[in-house]
Order: sequence, then C-alpha cells, then structure tokens
Amino acid sequence: MEKVIFVTNFLGNGGAARVMSILADNLIYKNKNIEIISFLDRNDTYELKNDIKLTVLKCKSKNKVFQKLERILKLRKEINKNKEEITIISFEYFVNMQTILANMFLKNKLIVSERNDPARTGNGKITRKLRNLLYRFADYLVCQTPGAKDYFPKKIQNKTVVIPNPIMPDLPNRFEGTRKKEIVTFCRIEKQKNLTMLVDAFKLLNEKYPEYKLVIYGDGSERESLKKYIKEIGMEQQIELNDFIQNIHSKITDSAMFVSSSDYEGISNSMLEAMGIGLPTVCTDCPCGGAKMMIENDENGILVPVRDKVALYKAMKKIIENPGFAEMISNNATKIKYKLEQNKICELWMNLIKN
Repeated sequence: MEKVIFVTNFLGNGGAARVMSILADNLIYKNKNIEIISFLDRNDTYELKNDIKLTVLKCKSKNKVFQKLERILKLRKEINKNKEEITIISFEYFVNMQTILANMFLKNKLIVSERNDPARTGNGKITRKLRNLLYRFADYLVCQTPGAKDYFPKKIQNKTVVIPNPIMPDLPNRFEGTRKKEIVTFCRIEKQKNLTMLVDAFKLLNEKYPEYKLVIYGDGSERESLKKYIKEIGMEQQIELNDFIQNIHSKITDSAMFVSSSDYEGISNSMLEAMGIGLPTVCTDCPCGGAKMMIENDENGILVPVRDKVALYKAMKKIIENPGFAEMISNNATKIKYKLEQNKICELWMNLIKN
C-alpha cells in the first residue's frame, strides 16, 4: 500500500486544512496509507477517518528560528521512519519551505501547494526569493488559479499544475422559501479578509434597510480588533460576531446572501460553499483570480472591485431590491457543486501522485 504524508501548519478551521482533510479522506478510499503531520496542536481539528494517522510535531524551543530548525529535523525524522519511498504533499508556503528542507536529498516524491496569493504572502523579498529557490526542489507545485501560477519564474511554472479546491460534499440543498433578513460571511478573521470594509458597506445598507442584520462567523488574529471597530461605529445591535461552528452551512442556508470582502485569496472555500448551497453571493474580484474563475458576474453571483465599500453596498442592495435576480443567481450558483465535485478534483491530485 503506497503511503502519502500530508504536512500542514494545523488541521483546524481554515480553507487549506479543509481541502487537505477532503483529499486525505478520498485517498483512504483509494487504498492509500495516509498520515497527516501538523506543526501545531489545535482544539478545532477536523475529524478524520479512523485509518488516518495524525502526528503533531511539538517543539520545545521558544525562539522562532530555533523552533523552525527543530521542526525541520523532527519532520525529517518522521519522514525517515518510512523504509520505502513515499509521496509528501504540503500546503502553504512556509510549511512548503520547511518540508522541502526536511526532505532534501531524499528520494521521496514531493508536491507543494500554494493556498493563497503568492504575490501577497511570503514576508518580504528575501523570503520570496528563498521560496522560489526551494520550490525548484519539489516535483510539482499546485496552484489554485492561473494567476497564482503566473507569479512564479518559468522554471517553476513548467512543473506547476492548476487544481481548484474541491467543494465540500454533503452540503445542504438550496433553500426555497422566504429568506431571513440576514447577510452572512464565514472565514478566518484576518487582515486580508478586510471585514471592516464589509462592516462599513453594511452600515450604508442598514441606513436604508434597518431590518437586516450582518452575521459574521469566524475566529482569527483580528477578531478583537473587529469587535472593537463594530462597537466604535455603534453597530453592535445590527452586527453579530460569532465563533466558527462546524455545522455552519445548515445554520445559514436560508440567509439572504453571502458576502466576501477579501483583499486577496487563493480560492475562497467559504465562497464556494455558499454558492453550493445556493446563497446569493457577492465577492470582491480579488487577486489571484479565484473569484473570477468561479463567478460569472450577474449570472451566478456578483463581483465587485477590491476595497470599494460603495460598490459592495450597491451589490447587496441589488440583491435585496430584486428578488427575481436573487433567485436566478442563487439557482445558477448551485451548479458549482458539479464543476468542483470532490471525486473530479481528487482525481487530478491522484494523477500527480501516480506520475
């Protein structure tokens, strides 16, 4: 039985972790021996099939540089426990870089994957140059969009494959009936999501439609800052800030719409899942092009310019004021489930493992 090791920062709430858990579950059914190695131990870890082993690399060092070195050595030790050649798949640029170093001069197949916009991640020029150098030692780079692929030098592009995210299986069916006067988003609460712009756009909308609420589900480093901002502008009664929940799709299926206000993304899993359950969807046309790949403007959703709160407000207003239009984009959005069906996307990954 061929072994595949996935390497990730953590296996909790987040798009990369969700895609990895879907791939791991799918490969189990294809008779692969699966192990997931996580850098961090989290209490929001996705549930895995019993046959999947999860290993957490716990580091003793508090110094960030020494911690990375310790992690690389521990990861290499875990890799070397396997007597035969294996396939290693890592997600996210900083995990990829450490995984490449841990696998250096070993004969394992190594597939690394960018899960965000590479032009806006990497912590500066030196890190990005080092990333580009190290990626030459991987067998394949997987990007989510052609825009992400185009960022890299030609030598790396030549071994880059574009594979979009699989959509989560078993999503609820599209709601039919009178929707709640509730606008929702669910995501990691980080700067790139630009949730303050969403709050500002909703405030404009609320002046005309005070019966509507904005409900945000998620956790992240900007949560307290966002909570403070909502209070500063006096919108605590109109905006709910909730923790991320596992059954989020059932909770929001009858909401009025889903909105994503990100400055940049790979492909937003939240956007895909919202479309899959038939929520009228508004999304910023952000780099590196994932939204544009999936949304045909005014056909299965609405695209608005990045950082344009007025355009975002007008898009939300359009959905509220045009029920027929909202119903049409809702119906069309659900077709994404067939385009990104799990087995189709996992087969593309299988082809890389086999090659």
